[in-house]
Amino acid sequence: MKLRLRQIALAVTNLDAAKLQASEILGLGPAYQDPAIVRYGLCNAVYAIGSTFLEFVSPITENTTVGRLLNKQGGDCGYMVILQTDAADAARARIDAAGVRLADQLDRGGAGFMHLHPKDVGGTLLSIDYMPQWSDWEWAGPDWQRSATHGEAITGVGISALAPETMARRWKEILGRPIEHYDHLARMRLDEGELRFEPLAGCGNEGFHAFDLHSPRAAQLRENAARHGCLTADGNIELFGMTLRLV
Repeated sequence: MKLRLRQIALAVTNLDAAKLQASEILGLGPAYQDPAIVRYGLCNAVYAIGSTFLEFVSPITENTTVGRLLNKQGGDCGYMVILQTDAADAARARIDAAGVRLADQLDRGGAGFMHLHPKDVGGTLLSIDYMPQWSDWEWAGPDWQRSATHGEAITGVGISALAPETMARRWKEILGRPIEHYDHLARMRLDEGELRFEPLAGCGNEGFHAFDLHSPRAAQLRENAARHGCLTADGNIELFGMTLRLV
């Protein structure tokens, strides 16, 4: 069963502000807005970064899951990690065997998703998605290839945990991938990308808090971030409540 990191979703309090930062700092755009997401009380923007995707979601109604997460985390934060598989039935079998409930699911013409309940997984909302073809990605609209940046990709995510090793073992049980240890972290390699399980920083909450961006434009992105006051001393970018690591 193949698994790759295909999309990450960030919860933001102000979608227009996030889109402006994505344009001015990360040089992304235009974004696709999915009309179907309104049924969750949300609006969104999806950016193609190579063949991976960055999504912002923001509440437009009261009492949404995203709204409650924003309140809990105190502002913009990670919301969902989306993996793509080429074997949906095998993935579902592992999910069931691990005793994980589905928070939501969809199957539409061979494209679908399984949103795993965060309380049964730990760390963040995890979705396992599938498409008719490995290169497809319906959630980004019909023309995402035209707006995709070239030579770039989201290549990793960092998930903070009170007990990183325990969380890593749980994800291993669900996804069937081994855990490796290097640079003092538990890591799971995917067919494309990796997941890292990291200790909590300060007094923060558990959750998806960082992602890696492979980009030949790294120097330019750091210059942009410096102008906007969000470049860290170690060359990372603090944006959208996340640590964006340029690799």
